[in-house]
Amino acid sequence: MIPEDMREELQARIRPIRLLIFDVDGVLTDGRIIIHDDGSETKAFDVQDGHGIKLLQRAEIEVALVTGRHCRAVDHRAQGLGITHVYQGIHYKVEAYEKILSETHLKDEEIGYVGDDLIDIPAMRRVGFAVAVPNASSHVFPFAHYVTKAPGGHGAAREVCELILHVQGRWEKVTQRYFA
Repeated sequence: MIPEDMREELQARIRPIRLLIFDVDGVLTDGRIIIHDDGSETKAFDVQDGHGIKLLQRAEIEVALVTGRHCRAVDHRAQGLGITHVYQGIHYKVEAYEKILSETHLKDEEIGYVGDDLIDIPAMRRVGFAVAVPNASSHVFPFAHYVTKAPGGHGAAREVCELILHVQGRWEKVTQRYFA
């Protein structure tokens, strides 16, 4: 459902979205990184966020992951969700953003970005729809068109996915199998 207080300007930013980029740590996870004695890492992903991503894909909206760290868990999560645009170890995220533009032939206004830290700001400034999670660095908020109610790693991605689907009028089509 579209929030009643959502400005027309915000809806206008969401309508053209064809690809949504997610940061990983702090957005798809709660930002905690568990490092084991052998140096391997563990990340916790929210299953409902994953389902939101699948709903977006069902509506033919592509998804990309861009993260400053490199972790095999991200590769596994992306593979499980069918995400092919995965960029890890990216310290200047605009470079990955430019590559995504080149690969997809999309325009800035057709791309959304969900971030939480300083490294995300340059890409957020470029996209048509920039989103921050409420647990983001305070420096990120001025560059966000929307701040999720749910925190990163705990439903923020699902919230953004559902918002896009509702604003674009695609929610009923991608969820009809559950209500039939």
